[in-house]
Amino acid sequence: MRTSLDALTWETMNAMADDWESLDQIVSQVERFRSVTNRFQIAKLLVELVSEGLIREMGRIPYQRLTPEMVLADPIEFWFEMTPAGRALWKSEGSKHCDE
Repeated sequence: MRTSLDALTWETMNAMADDWESLDQIVSQVERFRSVTNRFQIAKLLVELVSEGLIREMGRIPYQRLTPEMVLADPIEFWFEMTPAGRALWKSEGSKHCDE
């Protein structure tokens, strides 16, 4: 499990700070601060964060393993939010990323 967050991961999680968000909403928010245009990279990161228990998602078929390709194929079908563990890590890393 991650014990720190790089800038892209922190910004991705920051996009979910107030509500459930879709890939389209997350990418839009991240691009405002990080100029990232690689949607696959963000989709892959979301899948990793789900598997690490730092975020959760709703929308997929139960018991089907989430993949970046699934998220990219139907970006408004999948919605993500931070778990309590993810929120704690995100908050603890905030001072490191807010001044960049």
